[in-house]
Amino acid sequence: MKVDILIKNGTTVDLANQDFVKNDIGIIGDRIVDIEGEAVDAETVIDAENCFVLPGLIDYHLHAFHDGTAISVNADVICLPNGVTSVVDAGSSGWVNFPAFKKHVITQSLVKIKSYLNMVNVGLSTLGGGPTGYLENINPANFNLDKIKATVQGDDNILGLKLRYSKDLCKDKGFSTDPFDETVKLARELNTNFCVHVTDSTKPLYELVSSFDKGDVLAHCFHGVGHTILDEDNKVYPQIKAAQERGVVFDCSNGVAHFDFKVAQAALDDGFYPDIISTDLTLKNSLRTDKVFSLLFVMSKYINMGMPLFDIIKAVTTTPANLMGMDGQIGVLSPGAFADVAIVKMKKKKVTFSDTGGNELQGDCYLDNLATICNGNIVYRKIHF
Repeated sequence: MKVDILIKNGTTVDLANQDFVKNDIGIIGDRIVDIEGEAVDAETVIDAENCFVLPGLIDYHLHAFHDGTAISVNADVICLPNGVTSVVDAGSSGWVNFPAFKKHVITQSLVKIKSYLNMVNVGLSTLGGGPTGYLENINPANFNLDKIKATVQGDDNILGLKLRYSKDLCKDKGFSTDPFDETVKLARELNTNFCVHVTDSTKPLYELVSSFDKGDVLAHCFHGVGHTILDEDNKVYPQIKAAQERGVVFDCSNGVAHFDFKVAQAALDDGFYPDIISTDLTLKNSLRTDKVFSLLFVMSKYINMGMPLFDIIKAVTTTPANLMGMDGQIGVLSPGAFADVAIVKMKKKKVTFSDTGGNELQGDCYLDNLATICNGNIVYRKIHF
């Protein structure tokens, strides 16, 4: 059997049976093919001995509308060298500029991009106040519901609605209606989901989740500002656990300002794991800090915090693939799936992770990307590998 690329001797991860399996992977064109029992002749052979061969990783929360916003990264430049081949943009665009985002970024990118549509007309163009930016206006009086509806209904790239719901955006603003309530109402009318940024929210999270349905995403679940997922006994609120059990999605969406070791470690110790592990990458945090850097770096943090590796891998492969409506196409290494592959190695080396408050965790290992294949093309490979 003739294939374009053969990855041999690597260790794949069987999530269903929580097992590590020695397996060879064959690629023809942009798809993975079944080579079991075949004599394989490959144009390119990659020896992945002592490496994990993973599906191309999925970063479910970042900002990718580069050149259209002041905060977004170029996903091809930032993600591919770090094993990420699919992403979700977390509301960088609103109905006004989503067409430009799709035309100039989504359709032109090697990385597969899906998106949430911001409730704010022009999305998340900047971050913060002062001379370099401004906070978006989430007054529901300014929401153009007809335009939002038309945009969501007219494009299956959009996974749902996005709202940042924090005190600096809505406390004491005198809004006649609540932005969160209006977002929920519209999502239900459109039969779609929503993703809500809850860092320093105006309402307790155990109350907010009562409005979340299956597939709705609570972003920044391990933040430590104001209302968190923990009760006074440092346990995860029963309402939060119940929400996860009914299918509400808890995404760590790390960022610089949205992760607290005390909250995250207490949650993990209480048996509460994030459904999604993502970065919230922006121009200010990608490749620059010990808080985020890349998706593999954030995954490495959870390894050092004691979260099981199988759960970590699931949170960056099959779970986000399902939410993106791409089961069997991405997030797996099955025949017929897109030939998106990350070849990574566990490196034993001291590494420092820090949270929003500057608290540190001294780890002893991290995941290092050696090669990335996207749509059947080798798009990144270390020279020694």
